[in-house]
Amino acid sequence: MQKRETKMSEVKISDTKKNLTDGFSKSEKGLYVVAEKNAGIDYSGHKKRFFSFRNIFLFILVVLFVVQYVQIQTTIGNFSFLQSHDTSLITEIGQIKEITAKIGGNLNEVRQYIGMPVTDYSSSETINDSSSDENKNTNRLQLALFQYVDYLSKKENIETHLNLNKSFLEKINTSAALVSAMNTYGLSFSKFVEDPNGYSLSLLYQGQTPLEFNAIFFYLSKEDGKLMRKTVNEKREVFYANSDEFFTDLVNFINANGPQWKQTIDSINKSRTDIESASDTETMKAKLSEIKSKIDRTPKEKDFKYTYFVNNMTSEVIGEIVIDFKTLDVSLVNKSDDSSKITLDVKSDLLPFIEKLDTSTSIEKKSKQVLEDVKNTLSDKGFMIALEAAGLQISEPREDNSRYYFDLMTKSDKVLSSIVVEKTTGVVNIVQPDGTNSQNLLFFEPDSKKKTLEIPKDLSSFNNKVSHADKTFNVLIVGKNGDLTDTLIFAHLDETSKEIKMISIPRDLFYNGRKINAYAFFYGMPELKKLISNLTGYTLDKYIVIDMYAFIEVIDLIGGIDIHLDQAVVDPTYKTIDNGKEGTLHYEPGDYHLGGKEALRLARSRHTTSDFARAERQQMILQAIQKKAQNFGFGDADTVYKIARAVLGKTETDVSIDEAIKYYFKYQNYKIVSNDVMSSGNIFFVPPYITKEDCQASIDQSSAAGGSIPSCEGENHAYTLLPLEQNWDLIKWFFQQHFDGE
Repeated sequence: MQKRETKMSEVKISDTKKNLTDGFSKSEKGLYVVAEKNAGIDYSGHKKRFFSFRNIFLFILVVLFVVQYVQIQTTIGNFSFLQSHDTSLITEIGQIKEITAKIGGNLNEVRQYIGMPVTDYSSSETINDSSSDENKNTNRLQLALFQYVDYLSKKENIETHLNLNKSFLEKINTSAALVSAMNTYGLSFSKFVEDPNGYSLSLLYQGQTPLEFNAIFFYLSKEDGKLMRKTVNEKREVFYANSDEFFTDLVNFINANGPQWKQTIDSINKSRTDIESASDTETMKAKLSEIKSKIDRTPKEKDFKYTYFVNNMTSEVIGEIVIDFKTLDVSLVNKSDDSSKITLDVKSDLLPFIEKLDTSTSIEKKSKQVLEDVKNTLSDKGFMIALEAAGLQISEPREDNSRYYFDLMTKSDKVLSSIVVEKTTGVVNIVQPDGTNSQNLLFFEPDSKKKTLEIPKDLSSFNNKVSHADKTFNVLIVGKNGDLTDTLIFAHLDETSKEIKMISIPRDLFYNGRKINAYAFFYGMPELKKLISNLTGYTLDKYIVIDMYAFIEVIDLIGGIDIHLDQAVVDPTYKTIDNGKEGTLHYEPGDYHLGGKEALRLARSRHTTSDFARAERQQMILQAIQKKAQNFGFGDADTVYKIARAVLGKTETDVSIDEAIKYYFKYQNYKIVSNDVMSSGNIFFVPPYITKEDCQASIDQSSAAGGSIPSCEGENHAYTLLPLEQNWDLIKWFFQQHFDGE
């Protein structure tokens, strides 16, 4: 009996043990047995080992709660400490909230483990936004579904209207009643025409295409499926449920307006005949030949008007003859003073109108204005006093076929130089007494104003120096024209002062057998990046190369830039094409909003200025781009991303899209505090050179004269720059002075 009770007791213990280890893996069961042995647990007796295990487990939980309690008490102590140290309250509170959140996270893990509900240990503070709408739906998925359903509904509705209205227009010539009404007034419809945005149907009169005052009678938009009907008096949307309704309304409309249309068109055609007849008279032809002008043979139709343009010898519009479709009046417009006159008899009024037109070209007008400005300046009392004090006098103006001259002379009538107004451009130049060596007056700079630098005699400390300071970021900005780099700007961003400093590196710098602007073509941008780092002593982090045509698109992409010019920029040899017309680059001093094409012109022009002045303008344009970019903030992140992606897609760079966004928000508000240019005015000199053309000319002249042939073929044939005394450490010194100097 006793053995049976013992056996039953062992069975109970065994069952308990089995229940405890149910769900354990084989390895976990093995560990459990080892733990039993180490703990001295023996199931052979009457000891209740299960409760000992539970007690150990509860003990561990108590220890965890004690630890958390101590941490919470520490937190409370920190709050007490802050009461007497409130100078850094915002910072300390932020740290305490972070610690509290971590403690709460740990507590929730314990509570979840033992089956207790979790709670929110984060701050209960909420910001009450009185401007927010409590009933506003913030479920983006739901809103997106509604939007998509609305889109499908509108799309289906548009397609229904588009197909219905299109069927009306395609069958417009199938209605006998409509054809009869049209024939009564000499009307007909053109062919049904499709373009990328819609369909159109024009109304013809006696075969004229299109009807003058109503080129498009019906227009069906693909975008919204709406059918528009346009006449000289109105433009409105029309709705038709079926073809019967469409044809009935159209027949009534034609019958109601046909007589008036016929009368209007006949009147317009009469005015056209009168104008063209008056233009063909011998008297008119002689006058037009005399003033080197012409009247267009074919008028332009726009805004319910016919316009015959009167052009001068350079095809600039100096007058207009206008037929108004609504009033049927003929107006004569003088473009020189924007005056207009309603004429009753074209044949008698046209010739006097032509005789009064100013036939001067825009350049001639500009030259006249500049000439007048020069005369006013030279006759100014203060200027005359300055001349008198200098012992100089100025002559009365004289001219030849291309220039107006004002000679500056001594009291003894010795001509020192002449102030010249170029008739072909309006540019004011300074020329020598014999008329040579023109120099733009706007860019004249006395020798005393040229930049000078105090260069140290010993530059050995800069030898082989290449470094990258902490908290700085260097990027090379390269402008490319064809295979060669046209612009090299080294931008140095100081993250401590939040300032940007820039130095332009001249493209004609001659290093190791070739100009620096060819290195990217022969060796690639990574090598050019490495070379410039070695030459300047500052490690470049990134580079970006932009082609001149991509430059135009980038500027247009950001909506253009705003700049201010202290001095005019005139480049007579830089030809521009606007609206198919060739012109001369000319920017007067003042404020400008420039699109991509205009900004590129300004960046590349260098005829009347030097490469170094051009480099300064390029840096000014970069500054304007930065200023425009500062208008985008974190709220415009999507816009910034789109622009960055578009810009990087048009450039060669080692900047990724993610890096570009990061750099933009990090550096957008940095201030450009200095920009400089390495030039022959500071640390470079121009080695002797002779162009291939001049060399060949010298050879030809010597050969023809029977003299010795000059040995210029082996000489330098290109304009280049080298450091003074060919000391390349000068470049490192120059960079350090501008980036790290006081």
